[in-house]
Amino acid sequence: MKIFLLSILVCLFTLGSCKTESKDSKVDEEILEAELQGSLKTMTGEFIYADSAAVFQTKNAIYGVVINEIVEELIANVRNIDPDPYASFKVTLKVKIENNTQEDVWPKVVNIQNIIKVEQSKDDQSLRLSK
Repeated sequence: MKIFLLSILVCLFTLGSCKTESKDSKVDEEILEAELQGSLKTMTGEFIYADSAAVFQTKNAIYGVVINEIVEELIANVRNIDPDPYASFKVTLKVKIENNTQEDVWPKVVNIQNIIKVEQSKDDQSLRLSK
């Protein structure tokens, strides 16, 4: 009887220890799944645009931005909020994550499909470029 109880306890502890998983791996899995399915993903992060190039930074990654009509609209929106070319903005976007075909640049890019929310970053130094 003691051996039976001991083996059940060992099984429970083993199963319980296998359950932990980090947040980063969950985010990476979600991004990978979105890439494989080619589906849109809602992401929040910081956006900065300078010298005809745009960058989007989330908690876990930094992406180049495909310049399209929606990005041009986003750039116009952020310039209305703050005309400083070095300012960054907190944005929530619907994006499609794609592999970058260009060399020596960000390995992944976001193709912005929809703008959900735009606001000035409270901590405007995180993506600020040197003047």
